[in-house]
Amino acid sequence: MKLMYYIIILITITTQIFAQSNYDEKIFHPYSGKFALSIDGGVTYSRTDFKNDGLDLLTRASLEFYIPTLSFGSIGFKAFGGLGYLTADGSPSSNSEFINTADFRTLTYNFGGGVSYNYAATTTVLPYLFGGISYFYFDPKTKDGNELQPAIGSFSPHKIMLTGETGVKFLLSENFGLNIAAGVNYINSDLLDGYKLGTDNDIFFHALGGLTYYFGGVKDTDGDGIRDKFDQCPETPPMVTVDEFGCPVDSDKDNVPDYADDCPNTPVNIPVDVNGCPVDSDKDGIADYLDLCKDTPKGVYVDDRGCPEDADDDGVPDFKDLCPNTPVGTEVNKWGCPIDEKVFEPIQKTEFILSGGINFEIGKADLLNVAFPELQKVLKVMNDYPDTKWKIEGHTDNTGKYEKNLELSKERALSVYNCFVSNGINKSRLLSNGYSSDYPIADNTTETGRALNRRVAIILISDENVKNVVETVTPVNPVKETEKKPDFTETRKYNPAAERNVGRMVFTDGYLYCFQVASFRTKEKADEESANYKAQGFNTFVVIANLPELDGTWYRVRVGYFNSLEEALKKRSLIIRD
Repeated sequence: MKLMYYIIILITITTQIFAQSNYDEKIFHPYSGKFALSIDGGVTYSRTDFKNDGLDLLTRASLEFYIPTLSFGSIGFKAFGGLGYLTADGSPSSNSEFINTADFRTLTYNFGGGVSYNYAATTTVLPYLFGGISYFYFDPKTKDGNELQPAIGSFSPHKIMLTGETGVKFLLSENFGLNIAAGVNYINSDLLDGYKLGTDNDIFFHALGGLTYYFGGVKDTDGDGIRDKFDQCPETPPMVTVDEFGCPVDSDKDNVPDYADDCPNTPVNIPVDVNGCPVDSDKDGIADYLDLCKDTPKGVYVDDRGCPEDADDDGVPDFKDLCPNTPVGTEVNKWGCPIDEKVFEPIQKTEFILSGGINFEIGKADLLNVAFPELQKVLKVMNDYPDTKWKIEGHTDNTGKYEKNLELSKERALSVYNCFVSNGINKSRLLSNGYSSDYPIADNTTETGRALNRRVAIILISDENVKNVVETVTPVNPVKETEKKPDFTETRKYNPAAERNVGRMVFTDGYLYCFQVASFRTKEKADEESANYKAQGFNTFVVIANLPELDGTWYRVRVGYFNSLEEALKKRSLIIRD
């Protein structure tokens, strides 16, 4: 019994030493589908009617087949046969006065089959349990080979033996292994020692060690649990989870298997890099499919949209903003600094004189070619200041009849008027009249004086004195004094292409006026600001400006429209305090 005790302890310790890592249930059991041919040798330990239990030799050969499985436990079916001896001495422990035999040695052989359960503690250490049944033959004699004394009576040497066994199998390679085992064998007989004495049947134990040759089995080269003949990815790395085809699982379908995927939850159809993460072209930490600014320079801090941070919200990112604290709504240049307001300065020259002798044919109203360069200068001023109005005065000397001179002076003023109109100046900005010789600027008694008096004067007039001018001159198309000034806000559409800034962010296209309250890089913010002012009762709108000097598109929030500069400035004062 002590021997059996020591064998069980040895098996337990050995299993603990080699079972340092659990067997992975995702791969085939090491014995799956294999055949095992084993040769074992060892000893028997007999418990019989003799006083001193003895040890003797035992050999066994077996052939076993293991069912294929992915489990850590595999079932095996074994056919086996054995040859050995049982021995003891010290004479029988009871009724020894009738028995002269001092020892015995029984020849045994058996063959049968059984079932084993093989547990894969690791891929190389496999403890097992075995239960079997076999035909058992025995022939008891003395150790010298003589018949027992007294002789045994008639009995049958053919029995059925039940065997229980435990052990450990060690896989040394794909085809070879080492086994150790210990077991108990029970035969329903008390004659293994040749005598039937007492009330208990004889029994014996065995301890074996041997070598095993393995062949056949399931082929799974990459150990992923899919047989090679069904495996579409036969070179999968060890311990990688695979699908039913033996290929590494790719949960997010980005063509990067999960075991190599640093971003296993990438949305479908998103381009990824070699690590399975969404492509981030500018390396700002925001994937391209979420990045609204894909060309951000390296090292620049970005917001959750992938765009460079812009603390003052002026459309120029902080990393290149030279004026980082610009007030919200201020138009800036490409460096983030406020743009200098372009204001058309007051007209420096308010009166232009065309000499009658040089610019008109003598005694006629037709303009000569030499007059046009001077008229072009006047046209430029009129176009640069589209909100201005002008009067055209014709004058003569006192030579000849007054009535004829009056008619000539009117015709010459009208020629200049028609020249301006034909070049795009609106008629409403012009007044024309002739004054004959009523307003000389030099002495009519001299030739030089008379030459100076023959002239056409083009004079700037202001809103304040338009009424006076109308009362003192006769327009080409006379306007009734009781007629109201036209309301362009109802009849005209503002033309931003022709607008001019006349100061304090007030703009005009020559007819209508509006003023600017804010400017933004995004339409959403501009619309929000416009809505705020509309809620306060102002007529606001958004103008899109895309000019080279603005370094991109701006959305300007404006209030309008008005018929005069004074009206625009008055309304502006309600919003903006200068």
